[in-house]
Amino acid sequence: MVLPITNPTKSFWIEAAESPLKEHRTTPDLPTEADVVIIGSGYTGASAAYWLNKFAGDKRPNIVLLEARDLCGGATGRNGGQLRPHLFSRYTPWSERFGPKVAMDLIEHENAHLDAFKRLLEGEGIAKKVCFKLGETFDAAMTDEAEERLRENLERMTRDHGPDHPIVKSCRYIKGRKEAEEFSQMKGAQAVFVHPTGQVWPYKFVHALLEIVDKQGNLNIQTHTPVTAVSAADSNGDITVTTGRGEIKTKAVFHATNRWAGHLLDQFDKLIVPGRATIAAIKAPEGFIKHTGAQHWDSVVNNYHLQLPPPYNHIVVGGAKPLTVHNPSSYIGSDLEDQQFDGVPEFYAAWPALDIVDWQGGNPAEFGRKRDEGGVWSGVYGNSIDGFPFVGPVPDQPGHFLAAAFTGHGMPRILLSTADLVPRVLDHLKIPHTTPSILEGVPALPEPYVLTQARLDGLKDFDVAAYLQADIDAGLASSTKAFVKPRPEKLGLAEKLETLAISATA
Repeated sequence: MVLPITNPTKSFWIEAAESPLKEHRTTPDLPTEADVVIIGSGYTGASAAYWLNKFAGDKRPNIVLLEARDLCGGATGRNGGQLRPHLFSRYTPWSERFGPKVAMDLIEHENAHLDAFKRLLEGEGIAKKVCFKLGETFDAAMTDEAEERLRENLERMTRDHGPDHPIVKSCRYIKGRKEAEEFSQMKGAQAVFVHPTGQVWPYKFVHALLEIVDKQGNLNIQTHTPVTAVSAADSNGDITVTTGRGEIKTKAVFHATNRWAGHLLDQFDKLIVPGRATIAAIKAPEGFIKHTGAQHWDSVVNNYHLQLPPPYNHIVVGGAKPLTVHNPSSYIGSDLEDQQFDGVPEFYAAWPALDIVDWQGGNPAEFGRKRDEGGVWSGVYGNSIDGFPFVGPVPDQPGHFLAAAFTGHGMPRILLSTADLVPRVLDHLKIPHTTPSILEGVPALPEPYVLTQARLDGLKDFDVAAYLQADIDAGLASSTKAFVKPRPEKLGLAEKLETLAISATA
């Protein structure tokens, strides 16, 4: 049995936010029954609860939301905050695997999240509260290898779908080092590829959704209540959800457990494997960063960043692959979100002065909070071994529904995936429902996401060990390339950073 670590590193998103739902239990005792139990309180669980009420209208089901730790303490509360669709950069592998139509279906589904977020957040009046912003993002090619890969993806998509396709028209390629550096603010960028994006404070977003549902009176939240078992439905259609605080009888279970789905659903134990990532929050002058973006050296080594709006202004930067690639087993297959990566705080403190054009902050940079109090943190995401999330009713397990394994890219995938699945839950409960207006015109769930028995059967002989080893080997191969940063002990910033960790304001 695998449950989330109880003492993970502290995330800026969580530590710097206030919410009436922190450490929340709606009732002192665990309810004994519910129409639906949602397991997991991150983006997936919160959006499922929201959509259940939006679709059901006046006939809302009684919902119990169970969380092993505190609300949104997992991947959503630890990610990079980027609502950044893959509009072209995965086109070639997707089209080679599924064909041009399905590749574009995948892209359009991600892109639709930008407008869906805008309509939902503005409609609920919470856009400012959750620091939502639309804009442009870039992929900065730092090497010939990266530029060739990114250009080939864009050119192939253009050939397959034509220059007038809306997705193709939304992307552009800026050539030349001077122009690339000017747009991206990244030293050494030799080309940039630009497309629409969004950003949001993920922890505030989840809490805002749950506050909306909580006020409607049909949601019971129970934090620090890990689920240890779920039963099959009995002859009456009742499912027993077992926790250390008691049992709940329910007609439906929505598994929003991402990396930990296999803890309760054995068939996913080898199909969803963990990966560990690292992020930092760095103090910066207001409005200094013009666009969210990512740096790419090859297909493995990257960084990504955004800047928060006032009054926060911090740059949130993640990746650190130019350093962690020296030890890929530290992030591939790892659950250790209670640990910092060796040398990564030093790397992040040095990054702005090394990589940002005309950086106006400190060198080393100052974290937004003390290093171990939300300045630098790690988190675990769930990798699907076939590269795409599992979304749908669980085959041969009536009443069980799953949306998980978003593979470190959930922000532009989850909202509309749960919107697709929730009507299936309501059908199971025999509750009538109507599609909310904010979902009018959204694309269907992409075929590679759909959970079917045939998909599971096709993966049952998958060599997980070889899959993980291939990723490790790719990282080690990248670590030998000239652009990779020195090992941590060669950075020479540890002493300065130790002072910074003590003196940074909380």
